[in-house]
Amino acid sequence: IEQQVSECEAFCRMNNLRVVEVYADRHLSGTNDKRPQFQKMLRDAERHRWSYVVTWKVDRFARNRYDSATYKYRLKRHGVRVLYAKESIPGGPEGILLESVLEGSAEYYSANLSQNIKRGLHYNAMERKVNNGSVPFGYCKGEDGRFAILDGEAEVVREIFRKVAEGVPYVEITEELNRRGILTKRGNRWGKNSLRIMLSNETYVGVYKFGSVRIEDGAPAIIDRALFLQVQALVQKKKAVHGRRRENGEYLLTGKLRCGMCGGFMTGISGTARDGGLRYYYACHTKRTEHTCKKGNVPRDWLEGFVVNATVEHVLRPEVIGWVADCCVAYQKREAAGSQLALLKAQRSETKKALDNVMKAIEAGIITATTKERLMELEAELSRVDDSIALEKASLVRLDRDEIVYTMEKFCVGDVDNQVGRRRIIDTFVAAVCLWDDRIRIGFNWSAPLNEVDVKLVSEAEDFVVVDNGSYKGCSSPPYNNTSRT
Repeated sequence: IEQQVSECEAFCRMNNLRVVEVYADRHLSGTNDKRPQFQKMLRDAERHRWSYVVTWKVDRFARNRYDSATYKYRLKRHGVRVLYAKESIPGGPEGILLESVLEGSAEYYSANLSQNIKRGLHYNAMERKVNNGSVPFGYCKGEDGRFAILDGEAEVVREIFRKVAEGVPYVEITEELNRRGILTKRGNRWGKNSLRIMLSNETYVGVYKFGSVRIEDGAPAIIDRALFLQVQALVQKKKAVHGRRRENGEYLLTGKLRCGMCGGFMTGISGTARDGGLRYYYACHTKRTEHTCKKGNVPRDWLEGFVVNATVEHVLRPEVIGWVADCCVAYQKREAAGSQLALLKAQRSETKKALDNVMKAIEAGIITATTKERLMELEAELSRVDDSIALEKASLVRLDRDEIVYTMEKFCVGDVDNQVGRRRIIDTFVAAVCLWDDRIRIGFNWSAPLNEVDVKLVSEAEDFVVVDNGSYKGCSSPPYNNTSRT
């Protein structure tokens, strides 16, 4: 890229052209138009910021004749001409023919190269050779171009599979690897994602896979198939209870609830009571994995009910609902003012003015081939802009203040003891919750000085009651005692 830019700038100096902007899509293929800088250049051309686009060669602009013709026509409509720093294309019919030949050559080269590369990769795969891409941890590329076992890393792979089969948590495995200074194949620290990728890789049992090619015993095996299948069963079991929904129901505060003592996340767990029934809690993840925090487990239903009740009392008040509605209306106005719609309307006004001038010339008797061509061009441009304005208006969904107030007031009449109602309130309004033994802080989904509330928890024998200047009066669900339950 730097070399191409340098030669384009030298071309501009030689031709007395002043460089206004450089658009460079680094590490992106020229085989399609999904290039951010290329699209930005096309948008800037509509603002008539410059007269020429200089590119290194024909195939740097596009490697598809259809795309090339389309975008060059689009630039031409805005008075912009495409020049090439390393290819001299004359004006007139000869230049059009030469440019077409070069574009066809670039398209052929691109298609032929892609075909050759795919054929070469497929051939390598059939020969069980290492293709482009990363080599799995535990392997290296052998002298024959095929997978070879890297002894030191292979022993780590065996250790990881053994520990997972024994039920050791992922977090303990990754922490141990990182503590020993063992890095992934890319030189990064280990995490759950890198561990999951390893555990699902069939290469470790000798299966070679690339694209549609799959060859049993195509690579040297590091672990036996029985261990691999045992680990796969455990991985699938973990996936079944991953995230907010688990076998024992939903934990609505997952990802939002943090321990006030250590700052770590609190996650859902379950336990069996003396009567044999299941009890559901939120537990500090740091305490469970590192044993460095003293935060006790908190009953799930009690805590979720408490957060929902506090949110309803703090947020769903008439003055807060009105403030939120006013903020939403003001936001919509700002978005509309800064949208593409204003630019399109200005563009329509300019096109309409130019069209009116052409019509005046025709009425004055100035009728030439150029006049007719310009008239048709402006009419097509006006139609295109009108279509764009209609699309932009359709994309701008506006709600008036009464609609916003009505929507928020519907939360007030919902059943806070219902799981669906609780989920709607937490997902809509609660951004974060921080829990200590004596108080709870709830952060809400808006940016303002009063976007969070602190509520004090006071322990009295077996119960918790809530005191906050009379705003909160206890909780509707069964209380819990942090000193008598774990």
